[in-house]
Amino acid sequence: MTLSMKTTIPLAILIALFAADAVAQQVTSDPPLNIYRWKDKKGRIHYSDLLPPGSDVESVNLRDKPPAQTLPYSTRKASSDFPVVIYTASNCEQLCTEARAFLSGRGVPFTEVAIQTATDQANFRQRFGSQAVIPVLTVGTISLIGYEINGWGRQLDLAGYQKK
Repeated sequence: MTLSMKTTIPLAILIALFAADAVAQQVTSDPPLNIYRWKDKKGRIHYSDLLPPGSDVESVNLRDKPPAQTLPYSTRKASSDFPVVIYTASNCEQLCTEARAFLSGRGVPFTEVAIQTATDQANFRQRFGSQAVIPVLTVGTISLIGYEINGWGRQLDLAGYQKK
């Protein structure tokens, strides 16, 4: 299905037309619909499939996947108050894989810091001590050296992360 709009139309209608186009595109090989967004001199926003004159035009991709399901409030709150960071290294394959799986299995959003360079190692040792063993988990300001599932679980519980 190919749409040709000669004038700008409201976004709701545009989305409905896009949905119809998406269904039609599943059975045809028409090229994808290009949508453009721009503001006029009066500050009104317009959408069209025709490229408008002017340089302040934004291409809108309506075919992106919808955003991931929102995390539960308690997880978002815990993540905001007590962010989780896991420190890993290439010589920690099995334990680090298990640690990542544990966090993912609980639905804990986390940041991974890979210790790769001599500078990374120096910074790691300065922060966690020269005897620190990877992986290291930080939950807010609390550091847990080495992977120990019960200790990690207790700390995540205290921080308010849900058990799955």
